Amino acid sequence: MRLLLTNDDGIHAPGLGVLARVAAKLGDVRVVAPDTERSGVAHAITLYKPLRLREVLPGWLACDGTPTDCIYLALHHLDLRPDVVLSGVNPGPNLGHDVLYSGTVAGALEGAHWKVPSLAISHCASSEERMAELEPLLDEMLPMLLRVARSHAGAVNVNLPPLDRGPWRGIRATCMGHRLYANEVIARSDPRGRAYYWIGGLNVTMPDIEGSDCNAVRDGYVSVTPLGDDLTRHSKLGRVAELLTEP
Repeated sequence: MRLLLTNDDGIHAPGLGVLARVAAKLGDVRVVAPDTERSGVAHAITLYKPLRLREVLPGWLACDGTPTDCIYLALHHLDLRPDVVLSGVNPGPNLGHDVLYSGTVAGALEGAHWKVPSLAISHCASSEERMAELEPLLDEMLPMLLRVARSHAGAVNVNLPPLDRGPWRGIRATCMGHRLYANEVIARSDPRGRAYYWIGGLNVTMPDIEGSDCNAVRDGYVSVTPLGDDLTRHSKLGRVAELLTEP
């Protein structure tokens, strides 16, 4: 099996190293990943500046672009022709609407867009120090997740519960839930008196939605969510058509 790896945390991120070691037991691993942190870039692609690739290890290329750029170059310039794309392991969850912002998920979606089965894997804890503890768990789980991705023939979003809550209770097939942030804007002034802002918010709520990825992780289960790139609300097409014909 030929496995192409990327992430949004940079080519030296511990989570990528863990994923590469596990994947190497299943086949030939190639890595094309951002040269530095690119979290939160979503599915951005670089069109107005040149991109550069640099080999950091045999089979490992660092790109000064986004995760989408990495997969695009790997498929259309490097001609790596993988059987599967793996993106992660991200330190922190990608649940619910996080997938709209996530560079990790975008790496998998870009692979799926070009008809390569793809997995995005995130660990729902922000500490990178414990990433190595995921390795034996992924050893056991990754072959099954690859079967799911290849059967789905698209992108699959996987979220692993925190390790500090005890053993995982199992694995669930899930839909996207809702993960709502506090939407804070913190205003500050730089030494020259110019305003700057931090956006985001630390307080997060996840409404109880049966069958969702948020519920699964909250209850100690690994969530496995098949994704698509069609954002059309098909249930609303008929009503939109009616409104367009009204006088």
